[in-house]
Amino acid sequence: MTRVVRIALSALSLAACATPPEMPLTLSTVAPLPLPAPLTELAQEAEPDLAPMPEPASKKPERVSAPPQSLAEVNKAARQRAANAAYEDAALVYNYAPGALYELQTAPSYISTILLEPGETVLDIAAGDTTRWMVSQTLTGSGETGRTLIIVKPLAAKLKTNIVLATDRRAYLIEAVSVAGDTYTAQVAWSYPKPAAAELPPPPVLNYGYDITPPRRSAPVWTPVSVWDDGKKTWIAFSSNVAAADMPPLFVRTGEGLELVNYRAEGQTYVVDRIFDRAELRLGQKKPIVVRIDRQEAARP
Repeated sequence: MTRVVRIALSALSLAACATPPEMPLTLSTVAPLPLPAPLTELAQEAEPDLAPMPEPASKKPERVSAPPQSLAEVNKAARQRAANAAYEDAALVYNYAPGALYELQTAPSYISTILLEPGETVLDIAAGDTTRWMVSQTLTGSGETGRTLIIVKPLAAKLKTNIVLATDRRAYLIEAVSVAGDTYTAQVAWSYPKPAAAELPPPPVLNYGYDITPPRRSAPVWTPVSVWDDGKKTWIAFSSNVAAADMPPLFVRTGEGLELVNYRAEGQTYVVDRIFDRAELRLGQKKPIVVRIDRQEAARP
């Protein structure tokens, strides 16, 4: 019995050790080997996200030039034609506006003129075509009524140029054209916007809070009729009956006594370039006649 068991066990051992038949290797039968954790992290770091490179700071942005027709449209909108202006006799009068282009029609056989504002001085004259155009200046009148006159004359018909006048007040942009025949602009002038009224400072606040105390017996004829100040100066007004010889000197009373004050007489009024709380008009030496002037407490700052 024991021998039979041994034979069976031997048969089983031989069957387990037998080599299976060889199988052909294919890509489907080979599984990829996983990378170790450190190698996986290195692979991810080796392929960063590709972001667009920023442009160098020194590179200037490209400028987009305006289409040619835009300049023509701008000039057309700024152009002031003779048909839209007013006339004063033979003078064509435009309304002045900074940056406007003013039309001047000329003819070869005639002289056109440009009249500026009274007292306006030309600093410079520039013309685009100085070969076929004559541009010069002269003066008309004198003093405050003197005016600068610009003379323009083309040497041929069918010409066009621009003239720039720079003055001490403004700049004029003129487009001059020459035509054949005898139709031309004799003179061009401008009407100017009225300057804004200057904002006047507020009038000073006058303080009349002064007490005038003459002597008890009788008030002298030179007793002031009014005293006031504007916060900087003081005025002492006397009656029109007071003669210049009877005007008394003015003293200001301080902690050290009486102090003679500098003032000036304007007609029947003393003008003192200061403010005081107490002053005296004194006439005489041994027994002076005194009129006291006191600034009221309510009027003191």
